[in-house]
Amino acid sequence: MKKLLFILLLAGLPLVGLSQDAALTSEEKKEILAQSPFNSVYPTSILKSSNAYFKAQMGLYKEGAIAEKEAHLVGLGTSAAIKCQYCIPYHVAELKRLGASEEEIKTAVLIAADIMKMSTLFYGNEFDLQAFKKMLKGE
Repeated sequence: MKKLLFILLLAGLPLVGLSQDAALTSEEKKEILAQSPFNSVYPTSILKSSNAYFKAQMGLYKEGAIAEKEAHLVGLGTSAAIKCQYCIPYHVAELKRLGASEEEIKTAVLIAADIMKMSTLFYGNEFDLQAFKKMLKGE
């Protein structure tokens, strides 16, 4: 077992080096920080890849498989469930820009609340997960 763990550790070491960006010049760092105020939350060692990742993730809202308004409704529901003080006003602003009604916004939040409530009830009462899955399959 120790030998297997040692081999896995050695196999993973090259990945550690790949997780960091190449060194940035001060000019490159300034350019990336100027692109978005959100880039300031990342350490310089991953600033370049974080900027690229953030841009790609934002594309999910406009060019993803889910329509933009619905994607922001999902984002709002998730934000409400995890209590993200930053995410909620962002998604609400985007939803208003996209013409979402107050009813749509309230419904997204209520769905998130309902899922959190049911999850708490099932989890806290140790409801049998396998039995639940069988019920969903009609077994």
